[in-house]
Amino acid sequence: MTRLVDDRPLLEAFRRGEPAALAEVYREYARPLFAFLAHGFAVEGVGGGSVFKGLREPWAREEAVQEIFVRAFSPAAREAYDGLRPYRNYLLTIARNYVLDGLRRGGREVLQPDASTETSEPAPGNGPDDLAGSKEVAAHCEAFVASLDAEDRQVFGRRFREGLSIEQTGQATGLTEHRVKKAEARIRKRFFLRMKELGYFEGLGYGREGLRRIKLGMLLVLLGGAA
Repeated sequence: MTRLVDDRPLLEAFRRGEPAALAEVYREYARPLFAFLAHGFAVEGVGGGSVFKGLREPWAREEAVQEIFVRAFSPAAREAYDGLRPYRNYLLTIARNYVLDGLRRGGREVLQPDASTETSEPAPGNGPDDLAGSKEVAAHCEAFVASLDAEDRQVFGRRFREGLSIEQTGQATGLTEHRVKKAEARIRKRFFLRMKELGYFEGLGYGREGLRRIKLGMLLVLLGGAA
C-alpha cells in the first residue's frame, strides 16, 4: 500500500493532523494492522528468540490497534514519516515496537491469554470514526476539551495529542499510572456521554462494546478537531 506516497495532498493534510485525513489513513491501513496483530510474528531479543502468536480475541486487537494509532498519529510520528517508503511498513514498525514494549513489561497489556482460534478481522471504519471530517463535531470536541479540569486536560494532551504511553504520561505529569488510567477512563466516559447527549453514538451503551466502538472515533476527532 503506497497511498500516502502517491497522494501528496493527503500526506500534507495528514502531517497537519487534519481530522478527515486522519480518518482516511485509518480506514486505509487499519485492516492490515488488524491482520498483523492477529497473525503474529517472530520476536528476537525478548527472553531469547520466541514468537508473538498474535491477539486472538477481536476486542484485544481493537485495544492494541487504538494504542498503536495513538502513537502513529502523534505529531512527532506524523512528522517522522518521510513520505517515501510505504506507510504500511512504517505503521507496522510502530506496531511491532508496541508489541515488544508489552512483552518486555511481561505482556500483560499486549498478550491476552485465550484459547480461542477465532482470527476474523473486525470491520474498521464502521461508525464513530466517520465523524472525524465533521466541523460540527470538531467544534463539540473543542468545547469538550475546554470543559476538562486541569489534570484531565493534562492527561488528554499527553495521551492523545502527544501519543505517550500510560507509563510515559505518568512520568511527564508526575501522576501514578493508576491515576493516569483513572483520568483516561473519566475522559472517555465524559466524551461518550457528551456526544450521546448531542445525538451521536446512537444505539451504543457505555459498556465494553460501546467503549471499544468509540475509541478510535474519539482519537481521530480529538487529534484533528481540538489540536
